[in-house]
Amino acid sequence: MKPAPKPYTINPEPIRWSIVAPVFAVLSVFVPVPAPIVESFYSQDMYPWLQNIFTGGTNFLPFAALDAIAIVIVIAVLFRIRRLYYVARQRGIFDAIWEMARRVARFAAIVTILFFWAWGFNYRRQPLEGQLPKGTVNRPTIDALQMAVIDGNALALRLRAQVMAGPALSFDQVADRLFVPLNTALKELRRPPLAREGRPKYSLVLTPFFTSAGVTGMINPLALETIVHPDLLPFERPFVLAHEWAHLSGHADEAEASAIGWLACMRGGHELAYSASIFLIDIASAAMPADLRKEALKKLDAAVLTDLDAMTERRSAARPGVSRTTMRVYDEYLRANNVLDGGASYRRALSFILAPKLRDALANYTITR
Repeated sequence: MKPAPKPYTINPEPIRWSIVAPVFAVLSVFVPVPAPIVESFYSQDMYPWLQNIFTGGTNFLPFAALDAIAIVIVIAVLFRIRRLYYVARQRGIFDAIWEMARRVARFAAIVTILFFWAWGFNYRRQPLEGQLPKGTVNRPTIDALQMAVIDGNALALRLRAQVMAGPALSFDQVADRLFVPLNTALKELRRPPLAREGRPKYSLVLTPFFTSAGVTGMINPLALETIVHPDLLPFERPFVLAHEWAHLSGHADEAEASAIGWLACMRGGHELAYSASIFLIDIASAAMPADLRKEALKKLDAAVLTDLDAMTERRSAARPGVSRTTMRVYDEYLRANNVLDGGASYRRALSFILAPKLRDALANYTITR
């Protein structure tokens, strides 16, 4: 007769740092640090050093580190659920709940600490307005929006023939052409350069969610890598990558990242500038009242309007419910990180782009580059 199998036993495990880690996390979140100190110590000194190391490491990976992190977390959670099940059977449900609470608190605290020191403190740096002439960053008027659409259309029309004459640029080709213009834009705005470009990667795990939520890209704040949506149209890729690289350079605010990304594209070749022009038309027309927007779009060149319609078609794959929920969550996240206008900060990019220092790039752009 076979002997009965030994019961599965769980030995108590010490949960180290279950108090210390949450304390450090709370200090990181709530202790106020003056913006000039964040700017000089973290954003201009410590962060570029970290970004160079982290991004340099993830660039060598043939996959997105974000996917690996997500898979490891899922496996760890399943392992802990199994363990807690046996803890509940042997020592009781309350011991299991108490162990789970301490482990969750420690995990959340460690992620919070890593987030802030790897990238998150950039939310507290000095705003970009301080690098522009006083009084130039204002909410754009309707007239300014209409002129932005007109000028954006005029430049797009001049550029489109050259863009369409050549092969569509892949994300890697865009990356090769974007690094110098991005650092040129950062230098013009008196901001530290991007230490190392992040090779654009696709996330196998998150791309279906990106499609449903209407997300075009993101920065992995724990590994400082650039994640983009693989289905972006060729003329969308330069601006989206420039926007994400602006984040990677330490600009957490969405308006600042869009403005820096736009200026970077305007300092590059015709494929990059065309992408910036399409973005400007899109965002400026979206900021108009519905009737004026309809009239503005009617005046666009037919070929340029075709590209805008293609963007609208691509975006139609998003599910409204998922998109709205994602934006609500992100809005709360931004507000918790000192971005007072939350998700509306995307639209605030127009205040920077239409300020004289940046808008001059539109008027003075020359095709022969």
